[in-house]
Amino acid sequence: MNIPDINYRPSSYQTPSFKSMRRKTLDKLGNVINCNYTNFNRKDIDWAKLANFLSSRYSFQDQTIINIYGCSDASDVYTLAINLINKLGHNALKHFKIFASDLSEDIIKDVKDGKIFLHKKDIEYLSEQNAMRFFCYDFNSEKQTVNNIEFYPYRVKKELLKSIDFSTKDVRDDVKKQNFSNAVFIFRNGWTFNTLDEQAKIAESLYKNSNDKTLIIIGQSDLYKSGASDFLQEKGFRGIQSNIFTKAETNYPSKTIGQPTEPAKYASFLLFEK
Repeated sequence: MNIPDINYRPSSYQTPSFKSMRRKTLDKLGNVINCNYTNFNRKDIDWAKLANFLSSRYSFQDQTIINIYGCSDASDVYTLAINLINKLGHNALKHFKIFASDLSEDIIKDVKDGKIFLHKKDIEYLSEQNAMRFFCYDFNSEKQTVNNIEFYPYRVKKELLKSIDFSTKDVRDDVKKQNFSNAVFIFRNGWTFNTLDEQAKIAESLYKNSNDKTLIIIGQSDLYKSGASDFLQEKGFRGIQSNIFTKAETNYPSKTIGQPTEPAKYASFLLFEK
């Protein structure tokens, strides 16, 4: 196995998106420095309640920008978009304009092409949300099996795909130049793949480039395996107590490059504001 140096930062993967989102890149010490793994309806968030919260919080604006970093195969992106549509109807993605990005050029290429692999629980969730209408089976691709789980090839229909802007971005760079005032910043379960110093700089840049209507959203595994919650609060953000955070996701055992040696100093939240 070719294990890269700790400073190695892959910009792309030469594998299909369903595999690359489950691929880990390690440093010489065995710490994970990059990993693309996601599913629909990740259960640390109640997505319907999040859609309600966003609708209420930004009802005063004609359009609100949602920035989603580290999107992998866009399962999180589509989960949020579908819940916004269920809440606000077909004009939801005009009121909420979603910009989604990932470090991997190959993943974003597949996402732009509408490629996605769904397993049984993905399909069950989408059916419950009346959202399978946004997907069609891809008869030109083969079913895949990973860890005894069958993944079925689908295509995202243009109706949903064209409403989201996908691109390749590095959150560490982009956060320095973007204005997040009156906007939503989502970087879930990816903080820990940056060093603790980089995490602190992301939080600092966010504070500089935001206002009191900025909303920051992280993921539950960020609480276990990164300094995100502490850094955001140390830089001036305050956590939002809400029932959107379900605390339902497990603690993943792998070591990561940006995992603190001590437990969080402050109360842990998934949502933050100034």
